[in-house]
Amino acid sequence: MTGGRLLVAAGEASGDRLLAELVAELRARRPDVEVRGVVGALGRAAGVSPIADADALTVIGFKGVPAALPAIGRTMRRVVRCLDAWRPDLLLTVDSPDAMLMLCRAARRRGVPAIHWVSPQVWAWRPGRVRRVATAVDALLCLFPMEPPLYASLGVRAVLVGHPVVDRVRPTGRVVGAGPLVALLPGSRRREIAAHWPVLVDVAARLRARVPGVRFVVPVASSVDPSALGGLDDAARVGSVQDVSAADVAVVCSGTATLELAVLGVPMVLVYQASTIDWAIGKRLALVRSVGLPNLVAGESIVPEHVQDLDAERITDDAVRLLGVDGDVQRAALRGVVARLGGPGAVGRAADEVERWLPGGRREP
Repeated sequence: MTGGRLLVAAGEASGDRLLAELVAELRARRPDVEVRGVVGALGRAAGVSPIADADALTVIGFKGVPAALPAIGRTMRRVVRCLDAWRPDLLLTVDSPDAMLMLCRAARRRGVPAIHWVSPQVWAWRPGRVRRVATAVDALLCLFPMEPPLYASLGVRAVLVGHPVVDRVRPTGRVVGAGPLVALLPGSRRREIAAHWPVLVDVAARLRARVPGVRFVVPVASSVDPSALGGLDDAARVGSVQDVSAADVAVVCSGTATLELAVLGVPMVLVYQASTIDWAIGKRLALVRSVGLPNLVAGESIVPEHVQDLDAERITDDAVRLLGVDGDVQRAALRGVVARLGGPGAVGRAADEVERWLPGGRREP
């Protein structure tokens, strides 16, 4: 029995990272598995033979769709040609569901089973996608506990593998010193930084006037141009969210960083400024009032949210409250959020499911 042939496709940096972690786990179990696909730098480093770059399947916001369509089309045609010529045992797609589910349908039409990892946020907006997802895949790997029940009556195998953030995040305590420490996280994408950083600089100035001895720390990912984060030169600069584990409070852009902070036990205030067109469309399609993942996982509002038309004074008010007893209350609530994320071992559980569909795997429920 061979290790099998696995065709993969990842969208965005987050999908490439998930895929790289899974391929590393799978190769440890099946050293002779062959893996080809659409990947970024991390996927290539994990040993995936690239047929296209994951950046081609990355689209930010509704406004970015038209410009991305040619590259998406070229990449999808390469995947289809690989399906026909290489005949893999399984297609695994990660993130970017609109493009990936089309690939899954193409694979299943050719008799190749398809798994998608990271359920679209059907519980938050566009609920009609539930049926389209269910008919596109043989199995769906879910990050959040509210997702599998949505597919229970639709005949698709929806498996809760949990969120890898629980394994990835470990406190480093690299920033030490006297005085309250506030982490500022404007996001990692250029558009997010442009929208949020000026507001966070304003918040920092207001905190200086109200909180004696306050200090600031800013995670700067390798993909971020440090010059885009000017105006706060005395803030400590660190390499990742893990390095802000000593922070007393964070002001953070909505996204996975909010879950990373939850694992670290750092109280937070969430901010998010969308483009005008994304906000207008999103408001019409949204099913939930919250945008923050900790609030959505908890099923209640535990993290203050400031969305659109950001007011620095109101954000500062919430940050100051969290430097007091409100911070202890939120920390306790965040522990409950982390408990619902599935515990350590998410990538291993995802690899278990992938192995079921490779040669010699056991596909019974």
